[in-house]
Amino acid sequence: MCRFKTTATTMLNSSKRFVVSACLLVSVSGCSVIGVNAPWGNDEPKPDYDLIAANLVNSLAQFPHLNPLMATVQMAQPSSEFRKHIKQELNDQGYKIETIASEEGINQVRPEIKSLDADGSKQDMYVLNIGRVSAERAYAVVAGKTVPVSEQIIRGAEERKVTLNDDIFEAPDSAFTSVTFKPYAGPQIEDVLAAQTPQAKARNFFKRKKRTAVKVNLYETLVSNYADEFSGYEDIDQSILIFPNDSLRLGNDNKSIIEQYVENMNPETDLLSVIGCSHGNTEVNNGNSLLALGRANRVKEALMFSGLEHDQILEEGCWAPQTFDEVMPRRGVVLTLKRKKNS
Repeated sequence: MCRFKTTATTMLNSSKRFVVSACLLVSVSGCSVIGVNAPWGNDEPKPDYDLIAANLVNSLAQFPHLNPLMATVQMAQPSSEFRKHIKQELNDQGYKIETIASEEGINQVRPEIKSLDADGSKQDMYVLNIGRVSAERAYAVVAGKTVPVSEQIIRGAEERKVTLNDDIFEAPDSAFTSVTFKPYAGPQIEDVLAAQTPQAKARNFFKRKKRTAVKVNLYETLVSNYADEFSGYEDIDQSILIFPNDSLRLGNDNKSIIEQYVENMNPETDLLSVIGCSHGNTEVNNGNSLLALGRANRVKEALMFSGLEHDQILEEGCWAPQTFDEVMPRRGVVLTLKRKKNS
């Protein structure tokens, strides 16, 4: 097949020896790469990240505390095509996305692609984490079309009915159109999990930064995460927004209260403190922390939808398995309008 060597031999005495050298180089190394093993012969089609993102986000959005109408998520600037498509899908679904510089917040978005070696063949597993909950699934390009090639796995959530939107794929294999629940396998989220030792609490209290996204439970410290910032403000008005038991539903009465606070808000001088509360028994797994933080986020989102800026609303949570009636409501949000003191 390689005629370069013969050609080069007949030209050894010619004056164009630099051409001969080039041909000999090709004769030694070129034959081994020409054909299907060459880099240009291994151009596999890329999967459709739009479809994959839509499939994974659709599943996670079905969990009440990750509903796009009430959940705020945190995500770093996308560093890959897959992450860009995930962020776009979250935005299209209506999520409020906070841009973060490091691992902050309880609803951190962490997309990744894992290469697995199953039975000698490589397979790409696409994983989307939002906080403690993740959806993962393998996809491949078959006959030029992106399709699921595994069941979808949900981790970190109580088992519930999840409806796959597999109709977005062309002719998906019915053997893979199912959902399986498995234990959480991701990193610990400091806001919700990790019961802190007294030493850790003390370290966090003194190291706490202004408007930090990693907040401690008010029940444990009895000191606001924003105490330093609030020192320059005085309370102007305060209301308690009551939520139904084990619920994040805002309701019309609470919406009316929120509208009044927005009307009375002076963006030049005012801040709003939002403390979500959940104390006592709950039927929800990890319910007190999830309900407290979820209620605070729900009120913050309603305030932002009414026109306020993110940094005008400082939210945090207070939760415990026992009641705390002498200080905080059992199931509600303490909303306080704070105004900058005259210097």
